[in-house]
Amino acid sequence: MINTYLVRLTYTADINKPGCQITNIRFDREVARYLPGDMVSLSFDFHNLSDNDIYLHRIWLQAEWLRDEWYVMDVGDLVKSGQERPFSLTIQVPKEIALGEYELMFGVEKQYLPATGYQGENLAVEWSEPVIIHVKKPLNGTKVFISHSVHDIVLIRQLAQELDNNGYTPIIAEDIPEPGVELMEKFQEKIRDAKVFLVVLTKNSVESEWVRKERAYAKQLKKLIIPLKEEGLSVDDPVEWIKFSRDEEPGIITLRVISAISNRLEKDALQSTSGATLVLGFALLGIPLLFAALSD
Repeated sequence: MINTYLVRLTYTADINKPGCQITNIRFDREVARYLPGDMVSLSFDFHNLSDNDIYLHRIWLQAEWLRDEWYVMDVGDLVKSGQERPFSLTIQVPKEIALGEYELMFGVEKQYLPATGYQGENLAVEWSEPVIIHVKKPLNGTKVFISHSVHDIVLIRQLAQELDNNGYTPIIAEDIPEPGVELMEKFQEKIRDAKVFLVVLTKNSVESEWVRKERAYAKQLKKLIIPLKEEGLSVDDPVEWIKFSRDEEPGIITLRVISAISNRLEKDALQSTSGATLVLGFALLGIPLLFAALSD
């Protein structure tokens, strides 16, 4: 029986010895997306790549949210040269953890056999390349095109990350390479694909011809447009906007954007439902008239 538990590492790991590999890492959710407090099931394969048999003592899992503690799985078994061995374990995402992306690394505590073939080696640990686990809200299917100036790209990427953390799918057109495609055609396609058009108004973007063209196209398509305006910027526009400051945390700015998106989508949904009910009402009223006309 394999047990998993937390231990504190007390010796230096040897990360230079080749010969084995953790492969085919699989999460129980396709996009490895979990909420704080969720249980995470991992499956993976241990592959002995060396010409020697390996005594596999334990497998370690180091999560970025831990400091000097590791999840440890006792194995205590022989893995012959060229052999693969499947394993699985379950860990829990901490309940009090910020949304974002975290690294996981596997460590293999082992000894090559015969042991006399390696001077001084005694249950050394080899570490895998990190894999990413996403601690984020489930995707809600809402795509958000972010219209901006390239000079504000640092801020834009921060806002996009926060949108992703909260279940929205941000679209930054320049991050989607499509060589040979006309730029305006590409941007228009991405705007059509989005449900929300978020325009970030700064000193740089109000002077951008691209931003003006993108916004005009979004208006033409009657997209839900959310303007985000930097404090102190004078904009001659009759539309109500959300103010922000570069001194604010991106997460705080994004929460205001998300609140505006949710309110507008709910309002549009109610209007759509009311309109459908009204049409149905007129249709039902017309049925008696139709029967009366037929009876005549």
